[in-house]
Amino acid sequence: MKNISILLLTGLLTGCGATWHLNQAVKKDPSILKPTVVTIWDTIVTPPVYLVDTVSVPTAGDSSVIDNDTVRIVITKFQDKLIVKTQVKEVPYPVSVQAECPPQLVQPETKAAKLKDFLLLFLAGALVLMMFLYRFK
Repeated sequence: MKNISILLLTGLLTGCGATWHLNQAVKKDPSILKPTVVTIWDTIVTPPVYLVDTVSVPTAGDSSVIDNDTVRIVITKFQDKLIVKTQVKEVPYPVSVQAECPPQLVQPETKAAKLKDFLLLFLAGALVLMMFLYRFK
């Protein structure tokens, strides 16, 4: 009797492993091992740079503004000096990054899984009820 129980316990404890289950899943659907590639778009923005320079000019001059897509220059006359303010505007650089994600397997819940959950809940409730009744007997 002891040998039979040891043999039965050994059989129950040495069941199929995770690799066997993974191989069976791959046999059913080989696409679960393909990694998915996700493309992430991002924009890098350079911060603006401000430079101020003052130049002494002995004669009178004009004030003007020079503006284009990347630089804005403001030249202002103050007494006998020209004040030059330069601003480099921010420039966005679009960047694309591709990252490989591990495959994700999503399985819908089947009727067998719902039944298993119900039976486990029923057995746990019955066990609690039996323990409660046995304690007060």
